[in-house]
Amino acid sequence: MIQVSLQVDKAPKIRPLHGVNLAAPIVNAKISKQISDDLRPLCIPLTRLHDAPLDNPGMRLVDIPCIFPNPNADPDDPDSYYFEQTDDYIQNAHDYGTRIMYRLGFSIEHSKKNYWTKPPADLDRWCRICQRIVEHYPQIDYWEIGNECDEEIQQLWEGTWRQFIDLYVKTARHIKSLRPNLKVGGPSMARLNNHEGRYVREFLAACRDEKAPLDFFSWHQYSDKPQKIIAAPFEVKKLLDEYGFSKTELHLSEWHYHPGWGSACTLERAKKVYEQMLGIDAAAYLGAVLCGWQDTPITMGEYYTGSNMLGYALFESTGLRTPGYYAMELFCRMTRHEHRIKLTCSDESTFALACETGKRLSVLLCSFKTPQNELMLDVGQRTIDPATSRITILDALGGPHVIDQDVNWEPHRVTFEKSTGSAVILYELETA
Repeated sequence: MIQVSLQVDKAPKIRPLHGVNLAAPIVNAKISKQISDDLRPLCIPLTRLHDAPLDNPGMRLVDIPCIFPNPNADPDDPDSYYFEQTDDYIQNAHDYGTRIMYRLGFSIEHSKKNYWTKPPADLDRWCRICQRIVEHYPQIDYWEIGNECDEEIQQLWEGTWRQFIDLYVKTARHIKSLRPNLKVGGPSMARLNNHEGRYVREFLAACRDEKAPLDFFSWHQYSDKPQKIIAAPFEVKKLLDEYGFSKTELHLSEWHYHPGWGSACTLERAKKVYEQMLGIDAAAYLGAVLCGWQDTPITMGEYYTGSNMLGYALFESTGLRTPGYYAMELFCRMTRHEHRIKLTCSDESTFALACETGKRLSVLLCSFKTPQNELMLDVGQRTIDPATSRITILDALGGPHVIDQDVNWEPHRVTFEKSTGSAVILYELETA
């Protein structure tokens, strides 16, 4: 049996850490409207704009080669820039209530030949191009420089790590000089342990020694174990403190459940991996991480993605919601409460949050691949009113749906049996 017991003590209010990558796509008007309408109730706190051209084929969005298409053009001439489609993309995102993190750089190139990933030959010219983009979007506060350049592969960055560090230092200083209140950061590292952790230390040392602004530090992590992603912010915080960046925000700017490609990933295996990344395990993983992060130093997570990109998504390609969407929606309900309540949980694979407003009590349980089926929630001295309470479940059988039978309601606790495996459960209880 999995037993969750509520305590008397209050805890810090639940933080809305459910940022995403990618705004709703605009390449298809019908799907764009559907996804935009569905994202609105999630109250997404921050959307990172990366890989936008991949999610909107044929459109010139966000990336510097899309905004500034002629590399030989005059960076000080407004006619050298093409903003129209990116303006519409960002405005649509603002319309459903999210703030924006704009990634300065380029998307991954999956083509046989790579066209845009070479380091800029003239960093002063590059900085002036970035300046024009920043000035065009005064409503955007977060500016991220680079994406996974620590991998040093042609699809991402056809230069060295040292070349990227030089680019970051110069660009960050230049942007910060325009408006000191802007948040400038990066480097969106693919792996914190790249080159046995030497690369992240080289980056932090350069920022410290050359006095480059680092308002937020960003990195990426994909895993099939929520505990790994929950623990990561402590590691990053310790590293930032060591180099003097104690006030720097922590952004895990790409994360998602990933069961692994394997050593020989065939098309058949890839298909199954993508299916799992949209399934109930991914949903429980999403919810577990958002629960587990509450007591960590992380500032924001940007889930990859909030769109309908293959596998990495909250929506199917048709615009239909995935289980991950519903897990995020159930978490979002929790952020609306006034007070969080401390609790204990008997199962290390189940992550939980509890909160209340007046007599309304909500408890979110995210069980990740647990073999245990019976769940018991003990609310302590509170008394449950079954007539005005409900339990919503999302599991391998579908959902979310309200359980209306086989629930054992007692004055101070409620028990029922879930299906084997992953599940996301929201208790919404009226108490006395």
